[in-house]
Amino acid sequence: MIEEQPITERTLVLEPGTLWPKLKAQTQHALECKALHSIATEYEFVEQEGIRFLVRILSNLVWKDKAKKKQDEKTATSSKDFNPFLPYEQDLFVADLSDTHLCLLNKYNVVDHHLLIITRAFEEQDTWLTLQDFAAMWACLGEIDGLAFYNAGKIGGASQRHKHLQLVPLPLAPEGVNIQ
Repeated sequence: MIEEQPITERTLVLEPGTLWPKLKAQTQHALECKALHSIATEYEFVEQEGIRFLVRILSNLVWKDKAKKKQDEKTATSSKDFNPFLPYEQDLFVADLSDTHLCLLNKYNVVDHHLLIITRAFEEQDTWLTLQDFAAMWACLGEIDGLAFYNAGKIGGASQRHKHLQLVPLPLAPEGVNIQ
């Protein structure tokens, strides 16, 4: 079990006002060196019982099959599950957040500037969120107006076992969805 420690100013190492500029610069770098693989989607709004939802639809599923095959090959050659976060790709690194967390670009993003907030040490994706997870998330939300979420395990939609939260900037579409 993860030992909870009090959150202090010293725990967070992200300098205020630096995340968005770092995110934009690293996105440009990752695109130039082809580390970032943006996935083309189309979107539409669906309304049910008076609530408007944004639905994204993949334009092409070929990329997903290729990525899965590549991951399966890495697992087969190493005889253990592939973990893209240990070690992480330096070309996707955005910022250190704390002693326990850092930010990466989502390699296969469907939304521009999609961040992953990952634990430095391996933790299972289906574990409860900790105070350190929330502190890292709030450090990011203090810098970027966005939607943060956590897919708690495979049944929740997670594709990786290594614990990670995600943040996508608002608006989620050019005409936006009012989620206030």
